[in-house]
This record gives sequence, structure tokens and C-alpha cells, in this order.
Amino acid sequence: MKRKITFIYISPDGKDKREFLISTTLLKIIVGFISFIILCIVVGFIFISTVYYDAMQKRNYENKVKYMENEMKKLEELKSDIKELYEKNEKIRELLGIDLQNKILKSHSKDISTAKAESTKVDVDSLREYNELKPDINPVEGVVSRSFSKDHPAIDIACNLGTMVVSSINGTVDKTGWDQTFGNYVRIKNDKFSIFYGHLQKVLVKMGQTIKKGEIVGTVGNTGKSSAPHLHYEIMMDSVYYDPIQFVNLNN
Repeated sequence: MKRKITFIYISPDGKDKREFLISTTLLKIIVGFISFIILCIVVGFIFISTVYYDAMQKRNYENKVKYMENEMKKLEELKSDIKELYEKNEKIRELLGIDLQNKILKSHSKDISTAKAESTKVDVDSLREYNELKPDINPVEGVVSRSFSKDHPAIDIACNLGTMVVSSINGTVDKTGWDQTFGNYVRIKNDKFSIFYGHLQKVLVKMGQTIKKGEIVGTVGNTGKSSAPHLHYEIMMDSVYYDPIQFVNLNN
């Protein structure tokens, strides 16, 4: 015997009462039908949403393509305008007889010539100044008894006691005095060189005195830590010690 389900309906006022008998098979059919309808609605909604989204994407893409086409068109128009302006400018230059390129080249060539002339002048002036300042004469005539080295940044020139020592540069007497190692000494400086004379017997110049090449600064002695009469001779250029042999003409 098939099972049936009874549905009872009672009106709100309680006067009307109805009963419905439905078999379980029919109920399943009704529920299945309703479920099918709901499923169709959901699937239809999803489908419509997808179609709508694709349509909107396509529309946006078409709008972008159209915008880019318009921009390309404007760019082509601008390119055409620039070309037209360039052609007009060329015609104006031809009518006026102006050769801008030649003008620039001439100006550039003139600048180069001026720069070369100025550079040559600077080089000549620098060389002249260097020659005026450098120590290019012997401070004494003698024999080099000790050479320049890292531990002895000078040369020792052996000669007779009392031999006149002359300035090898044009400059100013920067310092005179006594030192335990170098005895009586004199330092003469100019804008580029500093010359030091040590172990002097006598100092014949004063601090601040202007002196020229060849003028006497003192006499050779044996003062300080010295075993025999000689001149301790140092040359510094831009605060760096240089071997005096590069500047003097003496025998070792």
C-alpha cells in the first residue's frame, strides 16, 4: 500500500477546514520540479551575468580602441603640422640666406681657437713662472758626499770651511736659527719651493729678507751633528721632498 501524506488547512477564523491527501511519489515529483525550476533560475542568472560581463568588457575594449585611434589620428596631424613648420622654416632660411649650421660651426671653431690660444698662454706663463721660481743654480761648488734617500731627504755637499753659500732661488728668508742636528740653518721659500741650508758656520741673512738667486746666505760650517765641513741641502716643492741632484750640477 502506497504511503500518503495528509495536509490539513484551517482558515484563520477556524470555520473552514480542508484536508489534502498526497502520495509520497507525487510529493517527490513536486519537490523535484520546484528544485529543477530553482536550478534553472540560478543557471540562467549566472549565464545572463556572464554574457552581460562579456558584453561590458567588449564595449570597454571597443572604447579603448576608439580612443587610441583618435590619439593616433591627433599624433599624425601633429606630425604633419611639424613637418609643415619645418618646411616653412627651411624656406625662410633660404630666402634670408642664413646658413645656421655654418654659423654654429664658425662659432665653435672660433671658441676652439680662443681656448687653444688661452691654454697656450697659460702653459707659457706657467713655464715662465716655474723657471723664475725653481732652484737652478748650485748653492756651493763641491762634491756630493751623501746622496738623497728616504732616511736622508737631502744631499750633503762637501767643501772647504767658510765657503760662501748662495741662494738657489728667488724668494724670502722664511726662518733662521739653531738646531741640534743641523746647527746653524736658513730656510728660504717662494710660491713653489722651500730650500733648507744646514750646518752653516755663519748665517748672513735675516728673517723676512727678500733674496735673489746668487745672493749670499751664509758660509759652510761644521755645526750641529757633523763630522766634517759640508752643506746640508734640501729642496721641497709643493710640500714634497725632491732630490736636489735633479736641479744642481755637482759631482758625486
